[in-house]
Amino acid sequence: MHRIPIQSLPDVVNQEILRNMTPSEIYLASMTSKKTKKLIKRNIYKVDEVGVEISRQDYGIRAAVYIKIEKKICYVVCLEFRIRPLRRVDNGYQLLENIVAIPSIVPNHCNMPAIRRQIHSIHSYVCDVFNIDTSNLSVRFPSDIYYEFFDIGTVKKCTVPDELLESEFSMKLFNQQKNMNLLIVERSRGIVDCGYVYFYQHVPTVIHRNTQNRSSFLLTRFQGQHGLFKNCFLHGFYVNVLLRLWSENKMDNLVSMIAYQSVNRPFDYEKVVEVLEDKMGKSEGNCLNALQVEKPSEKRIYPYESIISQEHQFEADTFDCDGGYDVVRNSDEKRATIKISKDYFMFFVWP
Repeated sequence: MHRIPIQSLPDVVNQEILRNMTPSEIYLASMTSKKTKKLIKRNIYKVDEVGVEISRQDYGIRAAVYIKIEKKICYVVCLEFRIRPLRRVDNGYQLLENIVAIPSIVPNHCNMPAIRRQIHSIHSYVCDVFNIDTSNLSVRFPSDIYYEFFDIGTVKKCTVPDELLESEFSMKLFNQQKNMNLLIVERSRGIVDCGYVYFYQHVPTVIHRNTQNRSSFLLTRFQGQHGLFKNCFLHGFYVNVLLRLWSENKMDNLVSMIAYQSVNRPFDYEKVVEVLEDKMGKSEGNCLNALQVEKPSEKRIYPYESIISQEHQFEADTFDCDGGYDVVRNSDEKRATIKISKDYFMFFVWP
């Protein structure tokens, strides 16, 4: 077999070569020499994210570094920490199903400072190879929350299944990661209780794909900026409470909230429309005394700028505010638009 002198090939050829290599093969190639790593960095394709996934395995715990390209996750390299030490320790690299398995410097998961350093080192290296800012640390916990695997204040994005929000480890995670700016709660297959919203109510951006009864708490207690809540059990009463709280400057961080009703649950949205229409009629006994309600006739598109748009594909007319209700806060004349139907509730604060 002849060797291919990739250093002498034009960039367009190297780019095609890299597109046909797995992320693990690119990782291994980058370690062969500084020149090869530099060549890879110059020609590598664009990735959206480099993150770390911590998962429970039969033998212990696996920390896997992955890349994300157009919402597809590709694993690059993993570390394995065994609950029980093995009689035989393999000190070599292994290529397992398109992922490189690196021997841990710590055979079990007792020395957490050393484990954190090794995970951080490998994550930083993969970020460097794929030209991603290493400070934007994304983590995934598909089976259990291993908050202790990361230094305090370093996690910026976190993905967990909804069933894990009930655990005490969830509380410890959010207490330690105050700099988290995006939380994604995925839908699990098990039966999920309401949960404790106050664990994560201050995260600036939250995507919850299986909100259910949590919608009542999030509508009235969410202290972040942007929320996308799917499969909600919306009630008109709690939507009206949100409007009242916002009018009284008690949810002043809120910029946008999009909540989609569950297809199997009725939403008494008429109660909200009734209050808004009543307020437009200048009723003095209305619960929204701190607001003015209008229905503008001009066509407007809300300038949505949340990072949620990188994680969710919205319908084309989502931010078309034509026909929506405008609420204007008396205290500072801040304006927001409400879009509401049997299928959704949307709240957009204008800049």
